[in-house]
This record gives sequence, C-alpha cells and structure tokens, in this order.
Amino acid sequence: MSLYTDDDPTQALSIADDQPALHAPTDPQQALNAALALDAESSEQQEGLLAATQRFEQNPEKLPELIPRLLALITDGGDSLLRFWTLDMIALTVGRSGLRLDIKLHMAQYCLNALNTLLNSGSIPTIKAVIPILATIYPMLFRLLATSQPSQEVLDLFNITKARVISLALDPKAQPDNVGIKAVAWKYIQRVLLAATRATGSDPRLSQRGAGSNDVNIAHITVNGALNSSDIEKEGSLLQTQLVTQLYTASNPAILHPLINALPTFAKMRPSLSSLIVHSLASWTPSALVAVGRPAMEIRAVDKTVRLAMSHLLRHNSTSSHNVQLKDALDRQKARMEAAFVGEAAARKERRLAMKHTVDVSETGFDPESSEQATKRAKLNGGIGSGTGKGPEIDVSQMELEDVVESVISSLRSVNYESITSALQNAQKALRENAPDMQPLLATILGVDVEDEDDEDEVLDPLGLDDEDEDLLMLEGLEPMMNEEEPTTFAEFSLPAPEPLETSEKEQILSQALERIWQTGADLASLPDPKESDAIKTAVKPKELWMLLLARLVTRGAESKRKAICDFVTADFVNRSKFASVWLNEEWYNERIGVSAPGQYIANVDTIISSYLPNADPKDKSLAAFILTLPSIPPSLITTLESVCQEPERALAGFVILRDIVETRPPIRPQALQTLLELCTHPERKIRVMAIITTVRRWGQESPMMPHLIHFALGVLRRLVKQDVQTEDVDMEEGEQVEEKVESKFLGEPNTENVQQHVELAFALAKRQQRLLDDIFRLYPKLEPELKDAVEAQLMPLIQSLGASDKLLEILRHFPQGSDKLVMRVIGVLSAEGAGGKLAGLMKDLLGERELDARFVVPIVGELDAADIKKQLPNIVTLLGDSTAKDMVKTAFASILQKMTPADLMVALHQEGAPLKLTIEAIGICFSMTQVFRGDVLANAMSQIAKLPTIPLMFVRTLIQVVATYKSVSSFVANHILPPLITKKIWEIPQLWDGFIMLAKRIAPASCGALLQLPKEQLKEVLEKQPGLKTHLKEFLANKPGNKAAMVEIFGEV
Repeated sequence: MSLYTDDDPTQALSIADDQPALHAPTDPQQALNAALALDAESSEQQEGLLAATQRFEQNPEKLPELIPRLLALITDGGDSLLRFWTLDMIALTVGRSGLRLDIKLHMAQYCLNALNTLLNSGSIPTIKAVIPILATIYPMLFRLLATSQPSQEVLDLFNITKARVISLALDPKAQPDNVGIKAVAWKYIQRVLLAATRATGSDPRLSQRGAGSNDVNIAHITVNGALNSSDIEKEGSLLQTQLVTQLYTASNPAILHPLINALPTFAKMRPSLSSLIVHSLASWTPSALVAVGRPAMEIRAVDKTVRLAMSHLLRHNSTSSHNVQLKDALDRQKARMEAAFVGEAAARKERRLAMKHTVDVSETGFDPESSEQATKRAKLNGGIGSGTGKGPEIDVSQMELEDVVESVISSLRSVNYESITSALQNAQKALRENAPDMQPLLATILGVDVEDEDDEDEVLDPLGLDDEDEDLLMLEGLEPMMNEEEPTTFAEFSLPAPEPLETSEKEQILSQALERIWQTGADLASLPDPKESDAIKTAVKPKELWMLLLARLVTRGAESKRKAICDFVTADFVNRSKFASVWLNEEWYNERIGVSAPGQYIANVDTIISSYLPNADPKDKSLAAFILTLPSIPPSLITTLESVCQEPERALAGFVILRDIVETRPPIRPQALQTLLELCTHPERKIRVMAIITTVRRWGQESPMMPHLIHFALGVLRRLVKQDVQTEDVDMEEGEQVEEKVESKFLGEPNTENVQQHVELAFALAKRQQRLLDDIFRLYPKLEPELKDAVEAQLMPLIQSLGASDKLLEILRHFPQGSDKLVMRVIGVLSAEGAGGKLAGLMKDLLGERELDARFVVPIVGELDAADIKKQLPNIVTLLGDSTAKDMVKTAFASILQKMTPADLMVALHQEGAPLKLTIEAIGICFSMTQVFRGDVLANAMSQIAKLPTIPLMFVRTLIQVVATYKSVSSFVANHILPPLITKKIWEIPQLWDGFIMLAKRIAPASCGALLQLPKEQLKEVLEKQPGLKTHLKEFLANKPGNKAAMVEIFGEV
C-alpha cells in the first residue's frame, strides 16, 4: 500500500452498495489471462473472452505468437468456449486481421494439422467453425503449392482436408450428416472450383489476371510446383457436374440458397462457366422441393433466390451474350410463380369456405342441453325460443335458397328426434303463455313494431343505477321540500369540556396510537414519490409523514416509549435509519426548547450507535448517512468512531465518517480532526496508511484543514529531535524559530522502531506540498545518527516518486550543512531514475562553489564529459581511503567507461593527484575487471604512458602487474616499453630504476635486447643486482653473430 502513487484512491475509500465493475485489461494477453482465470464455461468467462477478442482485434500482431500455444489446448476434448474462441482468433489472423500475407501463410501452414484434426472430431459446431477457416486459407495454400515445393506434410494435409470437406457436401453417407455443415461446405467448394478453373475470358480485366494476380487459379501452377494442373482440371470438371446435379436434386432450401448464391460469382469470375451457369438457372424448377412436400413459403423463397441470381447476371457484361435466354427464363419463372400463387390462394379460399360452412353443433343452439352448466348458461343468456345467445348470427338473405335449406336440413339431421320434439313443445307453451321474450320474435315474423309501455309502478334495481340517476331521483323527492324550506339561521354553540383522563388511560391511548402508526406507516413506503418540481423540498416526504408523527408522539411520552423505539430502530437499522434520524432531530429540538429532559438526545444517539455497530456491515453506507443527518454530533460519538477506525475490518467506514464530519460539521471539527490526525500515527501501518490517505488525498492546498494538517505533521516530525540537542552544531537560518512539538496517544519515545510512525504523514504531505521538503532537510542534521539512517530509508520512496522536480533540485543546490549524507543518497536515487542529465549541471556548479565529498560525484560521473571526469578522478580515488567505498569506486569506473576507453582510464589513473597507495588500489580494481581490461588493452595503455613526458612513479609497478597477469604481452613490453624508458634515462629515478631491473628479470630473456641498450655502468649495475641475467645475456649474444667482442667487453670486466 503506497502513499506516493499519483492515482486518486478516494474512490476506493467511498462506501457503495455495488462493487464497481471490472474493466477488461487493455493488454490483449492480460485480458485473455483474466478470462481464463474465471470459471470455465461460465457466462463471466464468455464475457471475458469477448473482451479479449476486442483487444486482439485492436492488436492483431500479437495473435501469431498466441495461437500456437492455444492449439494444443483445443485439439483434444470436447467443445468449449476456449475452442471456439481460438478458432475465431485463427479466422481473424488468416482473414481480416490486416497482417502481412507471409505471416498469414505461415499461420495457415502451422494450423493446418490442428484444423484437420478438428474437422474429423465429429462435433457439428466445431466442424461448422473449421470449414470457413479452411475456405479462407485454401487460396493461400493453393498458391504456395502451385509455385513451390513445401514439405510433403503440407501437401498431404491440403489434399486430406479438401477431400473431407467435399465429401461432407456431396457424399450422402458422410458423417455427421448435417444441413448446416453441407451449407458451409459448399462455400468451401466455391473456392476449390474457382481455383480449378482458368481465369480467362473476353473481359479485358479478367484476361490480365495471370500468375501474379490475387485471383488464385490453375494458371498459377508452375512446373516447379507441388500441384499437377491436369489433376486440378479434372477435379474442377467433376465439381462442375456435381454443382449442376445438386442444383436440380437438392430438396433442402438451406443447401440450395448458398449454392444458388455462388453461381453468379462463378459466372463473373470464370466466363468459361457462364453458359453452364445460365442454362442451369434458366432450366431450374422447384420440382425436387414439391416432390418432398416443402411448404409453399419455402419454395417461393428459393424461387426468389433464383430470380435474384438471374437478374444479377442480366446486369453483368460477362454474361451479356445470354441476356435473351435469361429474360425468357425470368418471364417463364414469373408466370410459373404467379400461377403457383393463384393456385395457392384458391386452395386457401376453399379451405376457409369449408371451415365457414361447417357448422358446429354445439354453436347452433339446436343441441339440447347436455349438462347442467349448459342449462344454466341457456337460462342466463335468454328464454326459450328467444334466439339470442345460441350461437353466431348468419345473414341468410345473401345465400341461395337451396344452400339455406340444405344447411337447415343438415343441422336438423344432427339432432335426435326427442330433442326436436321437446323444443317445439316448449316454443308452443311460450306462445300460449305470451312470454315476454316471444313478443319481439312474433313482431318480427308478423312485421309489426313493438311499443314499450310506460310502467308508473316500475321497480328500479338500485344496483343498476348510476350516480347521476340517484341524484335525479333524490332531487325529484326534495323539490316540494325545498320550495317550503325556511331560511337557515346560526346559533351560538360551545363544546363541553372533555372529561379528564387518568394517567394510565393517557398512556394506553398513546400506546394504541403509536402501535397503529407503527403498523400501518410502513405500508405507505410503496406509494410513488412526488414529481420533482421547483417547490420547496422538505426533509420528510409526504409518504413519510407517519415518521414525523410517531417521532413527536414518542418525544412526549414516557422513557419506556423511547426504549421501544430504540429497539425498533436497531432491529433493522439499514431500513429504519431514516426514521431514527427524524426521531433524533425531534428529540434534539425538544431538548433545546426545554420540552424534554437534558441528555435525552445524546443518550438515544449513543444507544443506537452502540447497539448497531457490533453487527454493522463494513460496506454499508446507512450508518454514514445517518450520522451526517444528526442535528448535533456528540463528543462521545467521535470516541466511538475512533475505536471503529482501529478495527481493520471496519476501519474504512469509520475513516470516511470521520472525514465527512470534519468537512461538514465545524462545531465538532477540532475534536474529529485531532482524532483523525492522531490515527495517522497509529502503530499498525494498515490503519495509519488508511488515515493518511483519507486526509492527505482528500484535502487540497486550499482546504481549511490543510494548515492544521501541516502543523500536526511537522510537529510529529520534530519529536524525533532530542531536547538536549546542541544547537551550536547546526546553524539556525535567519528568522527560523524553534517550533513546538505535538503529541499523540499512539506515539512513544522516538527510536528506530517507530520512526515510520513519525515521518509517514509529513512525507505523504510533501508529495503534494513540496515546500515541506525544506523542513525535512533542515530537520535531518539535528537527528541522532541511528535515526538518520531510518529517516533516509523512509524518505527514499518519496524521492523516487518525486523525481528531479524543480523544488528538489533547488534544495540540493542549497542543502543545509550536515545533510551531506542525505543529499548523496538522494542524488544516487535520482541518478538511478534517469535524472543524471539534470544532476550533472547542478553538481558542476556545486563542486565549483562548495567543498564537497567525492561521493557526490560518483552517482553522476557517467553524465560528465571526459575532461571533467579526469578532473574528478583523483577525488574518486581518494574514496578508497574508506574500506567500505571499494564497490562505490568500482561502480564509478563502470560509469566512466561509458565516456572513456579503458586505456584512457588507465592512463588517467597514472596521473598525479591522488595518494600513491590509493592509486595503486584503484589500478588493482581495474585489473579485477578482466572482461574490460584485457591484455591488448593494457598493452595499449602502457604504451601511451611510456610516451608521457614524465614517467609516473607507479608505472613500472603496473608493468610488472601486467606481465604477471598476461604473459603474452612480455615481448611487447620488452620491445616497445623498455627502450623508451632507457631513452628517458630511467636510472636517474631511483624508485623506477629498481622496478625496471625487477621487470627485466621477470620478462628475460625477452628483455636482453633492451638491456644491451643500457650504458655500461647501468648494465653492470643490473647484472650485479640480478646475476641471473648473465646467463640470458650470454645466450642472447652467442646467438647473434659478430657479438663476440661485445661479450668479451661486457663479461671480461665482470
């Protein structure tokens, strides 16, 4: 959990009902990994794979390295989301990805074996997904095999997959026998047939297509290719025959549609096939479909597809010679389709008429009631012989007399004799009794109109009257009374005083009222909220007025009522927190105006909070919303929240509530803010970091809390300085005052264990308030040495996150005395972060203005130029005086070698400046870097040093070390290094002369030639100090003809 990241974590601290949805990673591989980590075959994994598809579509260049790893996972086993997703990615790679053709071809060859395995898997969905991929790669593989000789495996797989797909389309015994597979297989055959036919014709655009065109065809086959043109042509001829055969014999529209849609493409791209295609389409009829009884709608759909294909060819130039045939076929097809449509319409009409004239017995009314239910329905619908409610009404006046008679006779035949006899007797009885329902029937038969008679004594059904009818009836009766009514006068009247109630009766009435409101008030929650308007908005909605009424009754009742309400709220605090807020606001108001006893409000708040907190859900936001609606925040609540913040499981909710209280409640802000700031020094880091994030990340520079925050952070930081620190050792800046320290209940005496508690708040603030860095650097020199190391360790992550900011560079330019160690570590961190360019100029200025330790140079030495490096090299070498600095110097040399050659560095080390002992140790470091300071490099460096005007004192020692390490350079030293040293009269420098004699002894007899160049006195001295050289010199002179005189001269005197 970092305090210095730039992202804003306040969203993570907010409490929400729903967890924010996870977005898919932007990196395609990460998106796929995230999807595969979900439950296999779940809807979540499906969504994850869909998100990964979108990422790979945006970055298709990553597919070629992904697909090989997935093929091994999908070839075995059954269908899965991963299998179909991988097949989609293969189709994307070899098809629409936009990758280069060579990459697509490579992936096609690589996947061919796996696709062939899946093609024979027996899974219908898998085969339907594989065949389109094979259709996509067929032209690429055909071109490859037509123009080159790839591996035999590719050729075999090419032929095997082609034979398998063609059999799935044409062989009725091929398994699995599925219409969908046959449909996609014909799309594959389209590619095969196009490739097996030459792209030649009268169209000049087609005639230009040769071996180099994108239209892959038989013309691409070369003598060096793996394909045989005659075999391919035979295959094409066979497929042409099969194509026409399937067109006439196929009886499934699902196969005919793709087959017919492919024909115009054949005719346009292969003009040699246009005659066959046109003739086949013109001669086609749906006889095969009719023979198997396909519905007319399906036949008509296939007919339309054929018509569209012929219309398309009619508009294309390549088939212009067949226009007459196509037009004639279209006319014939139109007439056939119209005749079929008319015939189908007539058949439908006949079926409807048959259904219309077929009278169902149960609907005619002639069937005697066969059940109790039918009898009841007849009684309700109408009386005997009424003719209503007995079935559909038919206008027989529009029918022929013969048809009416035939229908009546047919209906009567379906009814038994007893039923007809009973019906006639009932009708005769109704006529004799003058039944009311028979009068309209007789009037209609006799042609007489029936008049309704007014019945003065009509009895009205009150249930059948409307409200207006009732009002009219009442008015009719009241008219005489209204005419006789006298004017109304008002008289004085006062209610009698109510009878006094006993206390127990009052309590009982109040309890009953509370119970009724309690039980029925919640039902109002289902009412809709009022529409938003510009009117004044109240805290309590109209449907929540029961809460206000109940709260006011409770606040005026006994203490037992308050306890009952508390129990009611805590039983379901999440859903009743709104009522609790309304009630406590009423308690607070009554306490303020003196109606309630003091302390009721705080006691009830504490009761609710203490009862709910043990069972509170950390992610529930109802507690925060409840506390923020309280009219007053009691101090005891801040103490309770402090204890909540110290529980890791619920700390998040507590910190958010405390933060909101600080922001929105100024009266209680000091206590809440002090509590929150003290928690920023909590000994448990998880609690401490959450407190710091809640404050620092939330409150900006303009926040009214920021001054208090800075004061507390610096006060805690100053606790690290002991009271008895000697101020004379640290210069106080002009105007600087001794700042006070602050205390926290969570902080003890400063030590290395609790330094992090003291500094994290200030360092987190410094990330956004970089002016605090001045205080941090001024405080550092006053710390005890052991605390300095701990502070440095805590400060480096902040420095790393800040980078070489302007403020930090300004502090480094004017860092206070005593903070050298801290500054050097800061420079090292910034250099490692790539800020060496900015630091180089700064350090140049500082080195010119102040006396600085060489350690300041080491981190940025790689950014200096060669001249500055040579100038600072002696200072770097002096660091070897500290036994712990050897690795630092070695690191500096590695940086220097980026700007200087190893030979130049060796030459520079031999220059005067650093102490001799330390220089020798520095040269030894170079010798330890054997991969850089090889024998040839050292020989070159020694040669350059030998040519210097003044021979360095440690030069001969380095020569001895070189020949001791690399014996192969001995002859080079003897022939190219010793002679120049003799020329410069090395014997005049005693320190070098003794080393020269030792070197000559070590590389003898190679040094004999150089020794003979010495003057007699110096040669004599060499032989006296190293007598073993005499033998080598004698042998050397003996092998040189004409040197006897020199030998006598030298050894005769000896």
